[in-house]
Amino acid sequence: MKLKLIPHTNIDLKKWDEAVLSSSTPFVFAQSFYLNATCKNWQALVLNDYEAVMPLTEGKKLNIRYLYQPPFTPALGVFGNLNKEIVDLFLKYILENYKFIEIELNGSNETELLPLKKKSTFVIDYAKAYSFNDNTKRNIAKAKKNDVVVEEIAELKAITKYTDKVLLPWLKKEIGIPAKHAAIFKDLVHNSFQYSSLKVFAAYGPAKELLSIAYFISNGKHAVYLKGMSINKKDNLGSMHALMAHAIEFYKHKSKLFDFGGGNAPGMSSFYKGLGGTESNYHILKVNNLMWPLNKLKK
Repeated sequence: MKLKLIPHTNIDLKKWDEAVLSSSTPFVFAQSFYLNATCKNWQALVLNDYEAVMPLTEGKKLNIRYLYQPPFTPALGVFGNLNKEIVDLFLKYILENYKFIEIELNGSNETELLPLKKKSTFVIDYAKAYSFNDNTKRNIAKAKKNDVVVEEIAELKAITKYTDKVLLPWLKKEIGIPAKHAAIFKDLVHNSFQYSSLKVFAAYGPAKELLSIAYFISNGKHAVYLKGMSINKKDNLGSMHALMAHAIEFYKHKSKLFDFGGGNAPGMSSFYKGLGGTESNYHILKVNNLMWPLNKLKK
């Protein structure tokens, strides 16, 4: 088995995407159009002829090369035709070549080379039964009673307007994302739209006022809830529950997995569970072999 490091400009994107989609975890985060937005100069670590692949999301500071987890990307790691030996081969490579690593591995990347920290998301596996809880049903009924309507925003011009005027200001205020991450989000929205992978749904009140909005990206196997918000949390008409229920139904016959995109916070995990989500685990890999005093600065 032989690994090859392929610089960004030489990656065979078709073979790369085929390897990701053939994986037991065919995550949209690892597809080329997604990575091209979140980490523009990512490199490819490839086994043989793209039998297995791993994106190397490299940064550099003070002449130190390191691996980091790009924004809006819950899990990456190794994809393709995998077994424990292959996963360890990839991980040994990065451990030998990077002194600082802080990345997330997908759930199929089991290893005993070093300890991993568990992280979780919530998903709906459409092959298995799922159901909404009573609170979710009440909120959906409330939305219906209040004439809340969920519609797709299909035009890129309108999507861009809502992104710039509504979602990004909210993300900056509520989550504190930096300007460079806001720019990455805009690139991701544009790339996903051009790749025919983006869906944006909005919930409107009876006077056509915007109540909630949410962005989703899918590759036909894995659909992920990227970001979303309610305009006025105090004026709760059940719009976000209705919107999410609409999206879950929309992807039911268009994807195998609906991914809520994270949610360790108690409020969000309760929301996702109420929509039928079940916990799915993946891993955080952290390595700090920098020399003193840099190893203290990077803790």
